[in-house]
Amino acid sequence: MDSLSSKASPIGVVAAVVDPDKAIRISRFFSYPKQVLYLVASFIALVSLCHFISLAYRFAIRFRVYPTTRTPFSLRRFPTAVIDSLRAIAFRWTVPIGSSHTLNLAEVGMTLGYTGVVLSWTFVNTTSTLGVKAEPHYYANRAGTIAASHLPIMTALGMRNNLISWLTGISFEKITVGLLDDETIGHRWVQCGVLAGTTLTLLCILTLRPIRNRSYEVFLIVHFVFAFMFLLSIYFHLTGRVLTYYGAWPSMIVWGLDRFLRLVNLSAFNFGYLNPWCQSSKDLNASVEVLSPHFLKVTMYRSKHFHWRPGQSAYLSFPSVSTIPFESHPFTISTIEDDATAAQKKLTFFVRVRSGFTQTLMQTASSDTTYKVFINGPYSSPPVLMGYQTVILIAGGSGVAFTLPLLLDLISRAKRNQHTCQKVVFMWAIRNADHLKWIEEDLLAVLEDLPESLSVSLQFFVTSVLDSPQTWDAESNSESDENVVKVKTSSSSSSHSRSRILDYSFAKLEQGRPDLTTVIKDEISIGTGPISINVCGTDTLSDTVRKVIRNPRPTDILHGGPSVILHVEAFGGS
Repeated sequence: MDSLSSKASPIGVVAAVVDPDKAIRISRFFSYPKQVLYLVASFIALVSLCHFISLAYRFAIRFRVYPTTRTPFSLRRFPTAVIDSLRAIAFRWTVPIGSSHTLNLAEVGMTLGYTGVVLSWTFVNTTSTLGVKAEPHYYANRAGTIAASHLPIMTALGMRNNLISWLTGISFEKITVGLLDDETIGHRWVQCGVLAGTTLTLLCILTLRPIRNRSYEVFLIVHFVFAFMFLLSIYFHLTGRVLTYYGAWPSMIVWGLDRFLRLVNLSAFNFGYLNPWCQSSKDLNASVEVLSPHFLKVTMYRSKHFHWRPGQSAYLSFPSVSTIPFESHPFTISTIEDDATAAQKKLTFFVRVRSGFTQTLMQTASSDTTYKVFINGPYSSPPVLMGYQTVILIAGGSGVAFTLPLLLDLISRAKRNQHTCQKVVFMWAIRNADHLKWIEEDLLAVLEDLPESLSVSLQFFVTSVLDSPQTWDAESNSESDENVVKVKTSSSSSSHSRSRILDYSFAKLEQGRPDLTTVIKDEISIGTGPISINVCGTDTLSDTVRKVIRNPRPTDILHGGPSVILHVEAFGGS
C-alpha cells in the first residue's frame, strides 16, 4: 500500500490529498459571524422598538389626570404589575464589581448572555470529519472573524454621535489567535493581529472607572492613540484575506462620520470664532464665576439655532486654559429653552472642581475676564417626563445641574397647559445653605403664578453638620481637600441674606441628610398613577434610592398603586 500511495500518476503529477474539512470550515467561517451579527442586531432592534413604544405611550397619556384615591383590585393592572416587578429586579438589584463600581442584574445578564452567544457560535460544530473535537482549524479563524465583525458596533457605541443610543434611548458612556500551518509570528498579518489584541486589552483595562477618573486628560490621549493603533492594526491584519469589510472599513467609516459630524457641529455653533471677519466673536465668550472652593458656574450665549433637551450635556473646550490641544469635557446644561423669540440663548453649567482641567479653570477664573470657549453638542438621552402623576427629582451638589432643568421644564410646560405631571418633588442635598443662591435666579423666574394643576414641593438639605465620610453632597469625594483650590468664599449661611426661594410655602430647608426612604415610600403609598424618580449625585445617593424601590410590589399595583420608573444619571463633570 505504501508503494501504491507514492506512485506517480500517468502524467507525472503526485496526487493531491484533499482536506475533507476545508469546505465545511470555510462555509461556517463566513456564515456564523453573520448569524451572530443578526442576533445582536435583532436585540438592538427589540430594545429600540420597546423604547419607541414607551415614548409613544408616554405621549399618548400625557394629558391623563390620575384619581386622588385608589381604585379596587383589578386584574387589568396585571401587565403593569409584571413589568414593574421585572424592572425592579433587573435594574435596582446590583452586584459589586470591586470597591467603586456596580452592575445591575440586567447588565450582568446581558454580559453573560452576550458572552454565551459569542462562545457558542465560536465553538459549536467544531468536530472534524475524523472525530477530533474542538479542532483549532474550525474555531480559530472563526473566533477572529466574529470579533472583527463586532468592531463597527463597538466603534459606534464609543462615538458621541451614537445612532444606537438614539434608537434605544440609552445614553452613551470587549480573541483567541490560532496559528495555522506555517502562519507564524513572523508574518505581518499575525503581528498586526497580536498588536490589535494587545491594544484592545489595554483599552479595556484603562477604561475602568477608577483608572479613568484618576486622570481623565491622560485617559483621553491614551484612549485616542490606542484606538487608532487598534483600527490600523486590525485593518492590516485583515487586508489581503478578503475580510476588511467585516470590521476594519465599517469601523473607520463610523469613526470618520462621527468626526465629520463633530466638525459640522463645532463650526455651526462656534462660527464667530472661525470667521476672521466676524466683529462679534467676543459675544460667544464665557464668564466663569467661582461659587465655592468646589464649584464653578460657566455662563455663555449661543444662537437661537442651538437646541437642546432639559438634562442634556455638551462638551466645552477652553483653548486658553487647557494644556492639551483640543481638550474638551462634558457638562450638563442647567438652563432650558424657554423663550423661543430670543435672538440668543443662555447656557449655564455648574462645574464640579476636581484635579486636572477644572482645577486649572478655577485657578484662572476671574470676574473681569471672559474666556473663548468652543461648544460641541448637545449629547445624552435624558428621560422624557410625560404622563406621570408624580415626578421626584433628587440631586447631590452639582447633580442639580441635571435635575434643575427638568424642574424648570416641568413648571414651564405646566404654565403653557402642556400637562406633564400632577406633582413634582425636588430634593437637593447641599453642603451650605448659601448654595441656594446658585439656582435662585433661574428658579424664581418660574415659581411665580404656578398653575393649580401642578403641585410643587422644594426640599433642601444642608449636610455639612454630618461627620460621616460618605455624604450625599457632590463635594464629598475620595479626593483630598488638598487637591481643591482654596478661594475666598464664606462657609456660613448666617453671613448672607436668606434665599428668596424659601419665602414660598412649598419650599423648606432642613439640616442633615434627606430621609429618602420616607419621602419615596410616602409618595408611593398615596400614588395612583406612575411615578418617575430621577437621581444625579454620588454612588451612595443613587444606591440608597435603588434600595428603597428595588423590591417588587405586584399586589400593591393590582390594588391601584403606582408603577415606578427610575433614571439614574451618570455623575457629571470632569
